[in-house]
Amino acid sequence: MLRGALLSALAIASVAFTAHAETASTPLPDFASGQEWSIKSASPTTAKVIIGRVEPWRDKVSVNVSIVDIPIPKGVAGTGGVTQIEHIPFDKTALAASVDRLLATGVSPSPGFENGYKQWQHAKGGIFTISVEKAIEIMFQTINQKQG
Repeated sequence: MLRGALLSALAIASVAFTAHAETASTPLPDFASGQEWSIKSASPTTAKVIIGRVEPWRDKVSVNVSIVDIPIPKGVAGTGGVTQIEHIPFDKTALAASVDRLLATGVSPSPGFENGYKQWQHAKGGIFTISVEKAIEIMFQTINQKQG
């Protein structure tokens, strides 16, 4: 049930938010399928990004990822456990500003990645231009609103 709520929140958030990530003058990482990255976060987190696809999207580059090992916060069903987001597309610049360290290569995205990717393609969906941390926060806020 939490996974379904996360997917619904993703759909809502992907339409509702168009904030732009700030970019540093440092070069963007060379993202590639199978990379696993830690994320920048205000507080320590186990959440990690796994890259499934990198491709052109309009005049930008879309990096389609799974986010795994997301700690479930207090007030949400499953508190204390972890969850994942099967598929979420980010603008390359926004993702670059969100990741910290390359942890591994040759890592497969979540099992539902391909299905989520195909749904996104079919819907001609947008891409996130906010941080990974902010996207996770918005999804849990949406879940709390639905549960409340």
